[in-house]
Amino acid sequence: MNFLLHRHLAARDLGSVAAGAGAMLPDLWRMADRRVRPSRAADRPAALPPRVAEVLAGIDHHVALDRWFHAAPVFVEGERRLADALRGASLGAPRLALFAHVLWEMCLDGALLRRTGLAPALDALRAGLAAIDGPPGEAAASIHHFLRRAPSPADAPSDAPSVAGASSPPAALADRAAFEARLRRICDELARGPWIAGYQDGAGLALRLAGVRSRFGMPPFTPEQHDRLAALLDALAAAADDALDDILRTAPPRAF
Repeated sequence: MNFLLHRHLAARDLGSVAAGAGAMLPDLWRMADRRVRPSRAADRPAALPPRVAEVLAGIDHHVALDRWFHAAPVFVEGERRLADALRGASLGAPRLALFAHVLWEMCLDGALLRRTGLAPALDALRAGLAAIDGPPGEAAASIHHFLRRAPSPADAPSDAPSVAGASSPPAALADRAAFEARLRRICDELARGPWIAGYQDGAGLALRLAGVRSRFGMPPFTPEQHDRLAALLDALAAAADDALDDILRTAPPRAF
């Protein structure tokens, strides 16, 4: 869920706006459909359009950086500190500490926004999404997932719209169409700004975490739980800022 940090590091290391946006795709794909994820065994054509190659390089950067990132003391210790704080706060929200990993990732994205400023981060995000819109992003999803899948009737999402009297499209096409529609909505919402603006402070992070938890069927925070969680996260903002400085300094520039 730290797609902003992935974008920033890939754009820095690879010198490409499209690669930076490509590095966001593994997280965005998973939001759109949890089955769509990078494949280590993805078959790639010998000759790729330059923009598609940049997007794929960004995805490779994400995968390689995650291997370093999730084992690095700066991340592991930060996640542990946050999990301990969540358990110690006794907020009464079920299984709250289980979300320390994703919440710490969002805290780091918030630290990045405080460092760069929201407006420049949004400008870079919008430029990246525009650079991979259409064929480049679609080609990356095909190479990593859709060309590797065997169609199955079970693939059709249960919430996919139906039209009375209309014949059902092939399962693989219905799955792809639903995925693309969801991904489009996610990208449009990111580009609007309020979503990522919420990462900058505890109140916004608590709201974003409530959204993540709702996808697992967990109840919303009460107003008191939200306020107490927001205060806890604000108290950890300086630690997130320090951790970000460490990551920007020590992350392997080309980990793949």
